[in-house]
Amino acid sequence: MPRILDRLWLLLATATDRHLTRMVEYLKAENRILRDRLPDEIVVTPREKRRLLKYGAPLGAAIRELITIVHPRTFFRR
Repeated sequence: MPRILDRLWLLLATATDRHLTRMVEYLKAENRILRDRLPDEIVVTPREKRRLLKYGAPLGAAIRELITIVHPRTFFRR
């Protein structure tokens, strides 16, 4: 019985990962479109910086793939 449950959990985790990956890809495309309509420079407030750090820090180096409104060096400088 435990093996069946392990396989079920693996199937659910894989499906969830695929779904989340698709959601992130959509959001990245949507962000690109929106950024194309913005002025050249985006000024981020201190509160927004804290929010970006809160959600970005747990991603570690993977954040480099997502960062779009600040330079990665700026993000890691904190």
